[in-house]
Amino acid sequence: MAETPFSPESPFSPEPPLSPEGQENGLPSQPWPADAAEATPDPVTPETEPILAGPDPEADPADAPVSAPEPGIVATFEVPPLEGSADPTSEGGGEFDLLLQKIKDWLSSGELQAQWQRFRGPLKGLAILIGVVLLLRIYASLIGTLDSLPLVGGLLELAGLIAVSRFTVTRLVRKSDREQVFADWSRRWNDFRGRE
Repeated sequence: MAETPFSPESPFSPEPPLSPEGQENGLPSQPWPADAAEATPDPVTPETEPILAGPDPEADPADAPVSAPEPGIVATFEVPPLEGSADPTSEGGGEFDLLLQKIKDWLSSGELQAQWQRFRGPLKGLAILIGVVLLLRIYASLIGTLDSLPLVGGLLELAGLIAVSRFTVTRLVRKSDREQVFADWSRRWNDFRGRE
């Protein structure tokens, strides 16, 4: 912002000069001029600052020098249509036909079957693991729900104790019964593992 020099005749000076009759009477003069022509200040012309850098706003963009494009990554590219495509004169580059052909070649090469054979064992193991985790989560939530009911937890513990004691008395006291129980358990384990 530019400063204006102080002039005593300026109507906006900090201390207006006293008029002669006001000085005689001891009265201060009016803080504003009496004439309207004296009240209008001279227009202030702003100083223009030089532009240090940047494009000239008044210059024509068509006159600007055109530089060669820099090498870089191509944003778009066109794929020519395939030789055996239905309509080679149609608009487009044949990308979809090219993609379909690559998928058909990959499926017919037999690589999908080889990858399935290679990953079948781990995928089967992963599926079994996920199934066991889900089953245990459902079992734990069911047991938690039953345990939150009054008297149900105690009654289930009593029923389990009665079943274990009955099985022990009827099947594990005599040696012949124990051998039969162990043989039955080993047969079931071998059937589960797929062995004879």
